[in-house]
Amino acid sequence: MRSRSLKALAVMATVAAIGTAGVGTANAASQAAPHTATQAAPFATQVREAGLNTTQAAALQSKVDQILHQYTGAKQVAANEIALPHGSSVLLPLPGQKYARVLPGAVNLGFAPANATRVTPNSSGTGNPDSGTYFWPNGSGCTYEYFCMWQGQEGAGEQFNVSTCNEDQELPGSGWNTDGSWINNQTPGTDAYLLNSGHGVIYTTPPPMSWNNDYNWQPVWYADACNH
Repeated sequence: MRSRSLKALAVMATVAAIGTAGVGTANAASQAAPHTATQAAPFATQVREAGLNTTQAAALQSKVDQILHQYTGAKQVAANEIALPHGSSVLLPLPGQKYARVLPGAVNLGFAPANATRVTPNSSGTGNPDSGTYFWPNGSGCTYEYFCMWQGQEGAGEQFNVSTCNEDQELPGSGWNTDGSWINNQTPGTDAYLLNSGHGVIYTTPPPMSWNNDYNWQPVWYADACNH
């Protein structure tokens, strides 16, 4: 049984290192005064360099705070990036943008780097796993050993990555209720599972490489990367 992937352990180690360096945690966020557009270091620099105005910065932090309060043990690691338990993570699009991107200089918790070799999914929905990174045509990508989900079609909106087996991990926010997309880029032969509010499996993905650019998230509450 693969109870926890190497990717998940790597993410947890990265988060632990960030925590010792003084990055805010979910507990700190809940105890602090409500965030304003003037964010505390180290994220204020990222916000400024991203070109966000005061209103946009406050809106982004409000969304981050919502996710921090949803998951016990969640940590904000960048202005738009949140590390969750079990090696999962969320990447948010900046206000006014359609696609989520890792900000320059920010920690990358398994999100596809912009300079990775690009393999674009074809129209069939399945392909041969090759240990590479798969990108939608818009540039949103899924790194090897992850099951990646997006709130919108073809990699648009929030990105939610999971990689640990036998963990029903709740979708960010109050559920997406949208037509979105996913890519299963895990190890060969690994199915991912999507579950309803009662933790019942409602869909099992094909093994890698597989994807869906128009998936209805409305009945989905949880995702399990694998069940070995």
